[in-house]
Amino acid sequence: MLTRGEEFVIEGFGFGDTAGLVLFTRIGGGTVESPVADSLWSPFAIAFTVPDSAAAGHVGFGIETAAGVRVTATINVLPRAPIDPATITWVSRGTFPGASSGIALIKAQFPGIGTLPTSLYAVGGAEPPAMVPDSITGRRVYVARVTTGGAGAIGAWNTGGRLLPAARAFATAVVATPFNSRFRGNALYVIGGLDSVGRAQSSVFAADVTPDSVNNPFIPLEPLPAPRAGAIALIRHGRIYVLGGTDTLGRPQTTVFTGRIGATGHIDGWFTQPALTGPRAYGAGIARESHIVAIGGVADSVPPGGGLAAGPQRLVTGDTAAVSTLSGFFTGGWGMGPGLLPEGRSQFALFDLDSIVLVVGGMYAGAATNSAEMLAATVVNDSVGPFGGPVGANRISDLMCQTDAAGTLVGPAQVTWQEADGTRHGLLVGGLDLITQAPRSCVWGW
Repeated sequence: MLTRGEEFVIEGFGFGDTAGLVLFTRIGGGTVESPVADSLWSPFAIAFTVPDSAAAGHVGFGIETAAGVRVTATINVLPRAPIDPATITWVSRGTFPGASSGIALIKAQFPGIGTLPTSLYAVGGAEPPAMVPDSITGRRVYVARVTTGGAGAIGAWNTGGRLLPAARAFATAVVATPFNSRFRGNALYVIGGLDSVGRAQSSVFAADVTPDSVNNPFIPLEPLPAPRAGAIALIRHGRIYVLGGTDTLGRPQTTVFTGRIGATGHIDGWFTQPALTGPRAYGAGIARESHIVAIGGVADSVPPGGGLAAGPQRLVTGDTAAVSTLSGFFTGGWGMGPGLLPEGRSQFALFDLDSIVLVVGGMYAGAATNSAEMLAATVVNDSVGPFGGPVGANRISDLMCQTDAAGTLVGPAQVTWQEADGTRHGLLVGGLDLITQAPRSCVWGW
C-alpha cells in the first residue's frame, strides 16, 4: 500500500548493480516510470518515489532490471489527499469500555480491490491514581472496525477473544502485515510496559489478528534487552524500533533497540543501536524512509504513566538519526535537533499525517489552561519543522465528555489511518483529565 509522492524501498535479490526501471500503471492507461538514481539501486534494494501520475487503486507495478529481467505485481496506490490542520474538527466517537490510560492503540489495514478495510486494536491500560494495570482490564484487547466511507466513524469496541498472558499498561504496540514487513500474515506485537505492581517489563507478546479478533493465543517472543515502559515504538520496512522509555525504577533511558520481523512473524533478535542524546520517555516519534525522529517526552524520573507534577524536565527537542534503507540499522549517532516544541511536553498524542505532524494534549507549562491543545508541524522529506499553533476548528476541552467538560487530556492513545481515496482520519482514546484528575473513557476523532 503506497501513496502518491511517498518515498519507498523494495527489498529482494538479483536486482543487479546497474539501475533499471520501476514502473506503475499511469492515470488514463499505459505506464509511468519512477526514476531511480544509480546510488539508490543495489542488488538487494531499490529506493524510489511513487509518481503523482500513478493510477490509484489496485494497480500494476513492475521492476525491470538492466539485464532485462522483469517482475510484476499488483499493489494498492492511494491518492495524496492534502489536510489543513486549521479545519480539523473534533467530534465524539462514543466511549471506550476498557481502561482509560496507558492504552497501546494501533491499526491494521487490509487492502482489497477498491476498498481499504481498517481495524483498530486497543491493548491493556490502567486507571488513576495508581496507574498500574489490574489482572482483568490490563489483559484485555479490544477491536473496532472503521466504518467504510463513514468520515472517520468507528463501530463498537469488542473484546478480541484473547487475553494478554499478563497485565500491561504503558506498553507499546505495532502490527505487522505483508505491506510493512516480510511476514505473510497479520500479527499484533505488545512490547514492554508496566506490570500489575508498576514495574517495567521486557516482555514481547505476539498474536495473529483478523479484522475482528485476535484469533490465536498470545505467545512470548524474544524479550527486549532491558525492561522498558513509556517507550516510543515505530515500525518501518519490517523493523521495530524501541526508543527510550523508563526502567524498573521509573528513570527515563537513552537506549534504542531494533529487531526485524521475519517471514514467520518471529523477531530475529533485538540489537542495541546508538543511544539517544539524552534520556527520554513518554514522548513520541516518526519514522521516515531514511531517518527516525524522537519528539518531546520527559527526562527526569517519574511515577507510572509520567505523573502530573510540574517539576520533571520535559523536552522540546527532537533527536534525529539516519537509518539504512537496506538493513534498517542506524548508520550513525543521534543528533540533537532544534527545539521543535514551543515548550517542553510529554504524555501527548502524536498524529503522523505524512506532510503534517500534530501533537495533542499532554503535560506542558500551559496545560492547566489548555492554551495549546493541538499544535502542527510540517515535514519536508525527512525533516520536521517547528510546531506552532494552536490549530484546529475546535478544542476537545470545550466539548462534553461523559457528564463534564473534557478538560486537558493527558496520556490519551492515538491512531491514524487513510481511506481508499487518500483521506486521513485520526482518533483519540481515553486519557486523564488534568483538572479533575478523573479518567476519561471518551473517544474523539475527525
